Amino acid sequence: MVDTPINNGVETHTGKALLAKKVWYFIQPTSLPVGSKAILPAYQTEGDTTVGGDSVDEQTKQGRIVMPSTNEDSVELTQYFSPGDPTADYLVKAKHEGHQVKVWRVTVDEALAEDEGDYKVYPAMFGYGVPDEVELSDGDDLVEANYTLNILDKLKDGTFPLTDADIKALEQIYEYERPGETTGDFGGQAKTPVAPKA
Repeated sequence: MVDTPINNGVETHTGKALLAKKVWYFIQPTSLPVGSKAILPAYQTEGDTTVGGDSVDEQTKQGRIVMPSTNEDSVELTQYFSPGDPTADYLVKAKHEGHQVKVWRVTVDEALAEDEGDYKVYPAMFGYGVPDEVELSDGDDLVEANYTLNILDKLKDGTFPLTDADIKALEQIYEYERPGETTGDFGGQAKTPVAPKA
């Protein structure tokens, strides 16, 4: 019998590449009550998600055996510290007191969004993380916070809900305003009262 050559063809993907700024990381301390909101840490600059772990790797007389052994996922985040952003305080407290934090890696791309009524859901990875260390760098420039969350078990796939208003608020630092509407530098403005028209 003659063996017939097998050719199952190839497959290619031609979609657009994902911008890193479309990937947002949200944090929530486990100490907050049910119904609490997730927090987008201010001024995130980098996020690195590692899906890792060890393997059993042994040599035998019949050849090499390689088997999965452990899951060791982690999330490393870098952000510029902003007074009033509670993220760094939450992380330091979790490290000192031995608590975990919840972390979500969310891909906020309209092409991947699905409608769920009044909001859309976006692909996300979720895990409970234990802070490895929290580093606050006080150099000559902006104060930078860097921290690694070691994930219990492994990151879980799911979806994260966001309204269009949420996305607009998270993407923009400030909204348009008319002359005299506020006073002071950005970040510390006070609203001026609007006088009623005569």
